[in-house]
Amino acid sequence: MGLKETTAAIWSKAEPEVVFSVVLSRDNAHARRAPYRIIPADHSVSLDVDPVAFDSVLRVHRQGLVVGTIRGEYAKNVGWSKFSAFFMWSLAGFFWALLLMMLIKSKFSVTINFFFMVFVFGFVSYFLFCFGTYFWRQTKINSLDDPVLFNKNSKTVYVLPYIKGAFFKFWVSGSHGAPIAYRWDDQIRARIYNYIYFRGANLASEGFELGLLAIREGTTNEVEQLIRLGVQSNGFDSTQLALWEHIRQYMEEDGPPLQPGDKLRATDLSRVPEFPAEIVAEAGGPALDQNAIDQLVQLKRSC
Repeated sequence: MGLKETTAAIWSKAEPEVVFSVVLSRDNAHARRAPYRIIPADHSVSLDVDPVAFDSVLRVHRQGLVVGTIRGEYAKNVGWSKFSAFFMWSLAGFFWALLLMMLIKSKFSVTINFFFMVFVFGFVSYFLFCFGTYFWRQTKINSLDDPVLFNKNSKTVYVLPYIKGAFFKFWVSGSHGAPIAYRWDDQIRARIYNYIYFRGANLASEGFELGLLAIREGTTNEVEQLIRLGVQSNGFDSTQLALWEHIRQYMEEDGPPLQPGDKLRATDLSRVPEFPAEIVAEAGGPALDQNAIDQLVQLKRSC
């Protein structure tokens, strides 16, 4: 894919247009970062890049496009979470056994050392148990993605806010709140954020993510939701530019739901929440299968 020079220049300075609440700044690191690029608020402006959906689209409706998030990009691969869960539980069991052996050896003598051992080894064991349960919830209980529906007919974007589960209250799983509707024309903004992360002791990489900013109703610049949309990339942000251009063309120019060669995100859709029936009906009814999507893409190309 050959990407051309984009009309969205690199910014890398303080956010000039919107504000984030204290809670959002606390919970989402991107709200505390300077945007790498500011996508034009006027959605009719092309980014002058080739549109590509990559591995981001979850479902396609007759009038709606459901896009997944970066959480879903990683959550779909549950093998690592299963391994991590059993590994953490094994460590927790080891510390419990070690604590029991030390207590038996001390004949349960109630001393300062007794309370110290119970506190330290008990806390470490419980922490590891909660950590293992966190990974297990990712594998078997929590939803695998946070769908965002773009309705090109009504020019509306629907978001299902994800409510994180508690860590130490391991029995509280993550869930989704009621859908929130945002007007595409004046309540939706987009940013590209960059950050440095480490993949090894001395190996630093620059990551890029597309941020969907949903403006709170009744305000002009207060961000209510900051959603890490699509997929993460390393080194360059061409992936995020191409994905936003794909969404922009779909909403503004009746573009195809997928580009030639694109496929739906390979995930367990039974664990991805669906929108309420009235929102699905507004988007043209149930999601299309891959054959119907391919026919629709081919029809768009021939027009």
